[in-house]
Amino acid sequence: MPNDKPENYDVWYESRFEECDREACLSFSKDSLCSRVTVDHNYYAVCQNLLSRYATWRGTTGGLLHDPPAHIAKDGQLLTLLDECTRPKKHYGRFQAAKELREYLTQLAAASSSATAR
Repeated sequence: MPNDKPENYDVWYESRFEECDREACLSFSKDSLCSRVTVDHNYYAVCQNLLSRYATWRGTTGGLLHDPPAHIAKDGQLLTLLDECTRPKKHYGRFQAAKELREYLTQLAAASSSATAR
């Protein structure tokens, strides 16, 4: 029986950060994305082009999470997670940063919700 799996199909694929001066920049290789089981490209797209300081859209910059309130920004966790999700310093760091960012934002939303319910 032939093996239909592409070479390195089970090796995680990491999208490469690219700084550009255009709106919503995102480059990728269809062959690389479609031949792997685990790919971080969607995390990269959301962090790079929607949430982080690198996001640009219709003349605005800074992403949806720009300028957080001082009580959130003071410990630096949000910025650290966004930076690692966008431009990872660790091997496979984007996967972990995206997971932690989701958890962190969920905690912030829950805390905000309970504070407004009082």
